[in-house]
Amino acid sequence: MKASEYCTVITTTDNKENAELITQTLLDNELAACVQSSQIESTYRWKGKTVTGEEIRLDIKTKTSLYPKVKETILSLHTYEVPELHMHTWEDAYDPYLRWIRNETVQPTYTESVTESLLHEL
Repeated sequence: MKASEYCTVITTTDNKENAELITQTLLDNELAACVQSSQIESTYRWKGKTVTGEEIRLDIKTKTSLYPKVKETILSLHTYEVPELHMHTWEDAYDPYLRWIRNETVQPTYTESVTESLLHEL
């Protein structure tokens, strides 16, 4: 098990309802093992103006292989025209934590499992 196979996906949203919808959808579809949320204040440039406002930041713990589905899900539910959305892979992590994420997210298909096993043997 490699830490680089796991990541944190970060996004922000402007309201609690949208944060809860994104969180619950990712968890219900086993695309994330954990989603942490925190209130933040952001100041940014948007369409030529400086804007300051309250946001909710979501730190999503998942597998790097699930990022395309996580991204697609977030974009389909998000209230922003251009949401913050980026993935950070991990260099190192506590193995029991990695196993927990692996067990709480979508498992690879049989073909992916066999391919992964064969690549490990090489």
